[in-house]
Amino acid sequence: MPASTHRLFSAAIAVGLFATLVGCTGHDSAKADARASAIAVLDTKDLGNILVDGKGSVLYIFEPDNASTVSCTFGCETIWPPLMAVDGASPAAGAGVDGSQLGTLPKPPSGYVVTYHGWPLYRYAADTTPGEHSGQDVFLNGGNWYVMKPDGKPLIPSHEMPSR
Repeated sequence: MPASTHRLFSAAIAVGLFATLVGCTGHDSAKADARASAIAVLDTKDLGNILVDGKGSVLYIFEPDNASTVSCTFGCETIWPPLMAVDGASPAAGAGVDGSQLGTLPKPPSGYVVTYHGWPLYRYAADTTPGEHSGQDVFLNGGNWYVMKPDGKPLIPSHEMPSR
């Protein structure tokens, strides 16, 4: 099976898992939002296991957020949309995701961003298919962006990882 097909197949499985996990069987927007804020593990050929949301979108961290703050707001979030928590609901953890590491942080001016191991999680607008990770190790909006791993550490190549 080609790598791209394998990734899409894995992402489709993750999406199906989370549709079942959070009970999304209709078109209710609250249920769809809950599915989107669910976290899964996707096995990629080139990066290994990485975190994705319930729709298969790869989840990134922004290195300047190292103080457990949401610093990508307003214009930044049009390129790097944060993974928003559903009002009154906790993010759901799938197989391989440490649920105790999930949390939320306030996002100016409103709402809450889902966090993993204290890091706010974002998606990349240029990633157009499930499992695509073209934002890995990109410097944009004043900092570096890295894919989040299930162990709670960003995939930072060849230089020291920010402390947590």
